[in-house]
Amino acid sequence: MLDSLRADYVRTARAKGLAELRVVGVHALRNSLMTVITVIGLRLGELLGGAVVIEQIFVIPGFGNLIIGSIFERDYPLVQGVALVTAAAFVVVNFLVDVSYSLVNPRVRLTGAAD
Repeated sequence: MLDSLRADYVRTARAKGLAELRVVGVHALRNSLMTVITVIGLRLGELLGGAVVIEQIFVIPGFGNLIIGSIFERDYPLVQGVALVTAAAFVVVNFLVDVSYSLVNPRVRLTGAAD
Protein backbone atom coordinates (compact mmCIF):
# COMPACT_ATOMS: atom_id res chain seq x y z
CA MET A 1 0.00 0.00 0.00
CA LEU A 2 2.85 2.37 0.79
CA ASP A 3 4.40 1.76 -2.63
CA SER A 4 1.06 2.43 -4.28
CA LEU A 5 0.64 5.70 -2.38
CA ARG A 6 4.00 6.89 -3.76
CA ALA A 7 3.19 5.94 -7.36
CA ASP A 8 2.81 8.48 -10.14
CA TYR A 9 -0.88 7.77 -10.77
CA VAL A 10 -1.71 8.57 -7.12
CA ARG A 11 0.27 11.78 -7.32
CA THR A 12 -1.61 12.66 -10.51
CA ALA A 13 -4.97 11.93 -8.89
CA ARG A 14 -4.08 14.21 -5.98
CA ALA A 15 -2.95 16.91 -8.41
CA LYS A 16 -6.31 16.69 -10.19
CA GLY A 17 -7.96 17.62 -6.89
CA LEU A 18 -9.62 14.32 -6.01
CA ALA A 19 -10.59 13.77 -2.40
CA GLU A 20 -8.04 11.84 -0.34
CA LEU A 21 -10.55 9.07 0.43
CA ARG A 22 -11.15 8.55 -3.28
CA VAL A 23 -7.44 8.62 -4.08
CA VAL A 24 -6.64 6.04 -1.43
CA GLY A 25 -9.77 3.92 -1.89
CA VAL A 26 -9.96 3.77 -5.65
CA HIS A 27 -6.47 4.32 -6.96
CA ALA A 28 -4.06 3.03 -4.31
CA LEU A 29 -6.12 0.32 -2.62
CA ARG A 30 -7.29 -1.23 -5.86
CA ASN A 31 -3.74 -1.76 -7.07
CA SER A 32 -2.60 -3.00 -3.66
CA LEU A 33 -5.34 -5.62 -3.55
CA MET A 34 -3.52 -7.73 -6.14
CA THR A 35 -0.79 -8.51 -3.61
CA VAL A 36 -3.28 -9.14 -0.83
CA ILE A 37 -5.30 -11.55 -2.97
CA THR A 38 -2.13 -13.44 -3.91
CA VAL A 39 -1.07 -13.81 -0.29
CA ILE A 40 -4.56 -14.94 0.77
CA GLY A 41 -4.57 -17.57 -1.98
CA LEU A 42 -1.19 -18.87 -0.91
CA ARG A 43 -2.21 -18.94 2.75
CA LEU A 44 -5.34 -20.96 1.95
CA GLY A 45 -3.13 -23.51 0.24
CA GLU A 46 -0.92 -23.64 3.31
CA LEU A 47 -3.99 -24.12 5.50
CA LEU A 48 -4.99 -27.15 3.46
CA GLY A 49 -1.54 -28.66 3.85
CA GLY A 50 -1.18 -27.69 7.50
CA ALA A 51 -4.44 -29.35 8.47
CA VAL A 52 -2.68 -32.69 8.80
CA VAL A 53 -0.18 -31.38 11.34
CA ILE A 54 -2.66 -29.35 13.38
CA GLU A 55 -5.21 -32.17 13.53
CA GLN A 56 -2.55 -34.62 14.65
CA ILE A 57 -1.21 -32.31 17.36
CA PHE A 58 -4.60 -31.37 18.82
CA VAL A 59 -6.32 -34.70 18.05
CA ILE A 60 -9.07 -33.06 16.04
CA PRO A 61 -11.07 -35.39 13.80
CA GLY A 62 -10.94 -34.07 10.27
CA PHE A 63 -9.33 -34.33 6.87
CA GLY A 64 -5.78 -34.56 8.17
CA ASN A 65 -6.65 -37.19 10.73
CA LEU A 66 -8.49 -39.13 8.03
CA ILE A 67 -5.49 -39.24 5.71
CA ILE A 68 -3.04 -40.19 8.48
CA GLY A 69 -5.34 -43.00 9.64
CA SER A 70 -5.80 -44.28 6.12
CA ILE A 71 -2.04 -44.24 5.50
CA PHE A 72 -1.40 -46.30 8.63
CA GLU A 73 -4.18 -48.73 7.71
CA ARG A 74 -2.90 -48.93 4.10
CA ASP A 75 -6.26 -47.89 2.71
CA TYR A 76 -4.87 -46.65 -0.59
CA PRO A 77 -8.18 -45.76 -2.30
CA LEU A 78 -9.01 -43.46 0.61
CA VAL A 79 -5.54 -41.89 0.49
CA GLN A 80 -5.99 -41.25 -3.22
CA GLY A 81 -9.46 -39.82 -2.65
CA VAL A 82 -8.31 -37.43 0.07
CA ALA A 83 -5.33 -36.37 -2.05
CA LEU A 84 -7.66 -35.79 -5.02
CA VAL A 85 -10.09 -33.69 -2.98
CA THR A 86 -7.25 -31.67 -1.46
CA ALA A 87 -5.69 -31.05 -4.88
CA ALA A 88 -9.09 -30.08 -6.31
CA ALA A 89 -9.64 -27.63 -3.45
CA PHE A 90 -6.22 -26.12 -4.11
CA VAL A 91 -7.03 -25.75 -7.82
CA VAL A 92 -10.39 -24.12 -7.01
CA VAL A 93 -8.73 -21.64 -4.65
CA ASN A 94 -6.16 -20.73 -7.30
CA PHE A 95 -8.92 -20.34 -9.90
CA LEU A 96 -10.85 -18.02 -7.60
CA VAL A 97 -7.69 -15.99 -7.02
CA ASP A 98 -7.19 -15.65 -10.79
CA VAL A 99 -10.81 -14.62 -11.34
CA SER A 100 -10.61 -12.07 -8.54
CA TYR A 101 -7.57 -10.53 -10.28
CA SER A 102 -9.78 -9.63 -13.23
CA LEU A 103 -12.41 -8.15 -10.92
CA VAL A 104 -9.94 -5.98 -9.04
CA ASN A 105 -7.79 -4.89 -11.99
CA PRO A 106 -9.54 -4.41 -15.33
CA ARG A 107 -6.19 -4.57 -17.15
CA VAL A 108 -6.01 -8.29 -16.28
CA ARG A 109 -8.20 -10.20 -18.70
CA LEU A 110 -9.60 -13.70 -18.47
CA THR A 111 -9.28 -14.25 -22.22
CA GLY A 112 -6.06 -14.55 -24.19
CA ALA A 113 -3.78 -11.66 -25.07
CA ALA A 114 -4.98 -9.00 -27.47
CA ASP A 115 -3.92 -9.42 -31.08
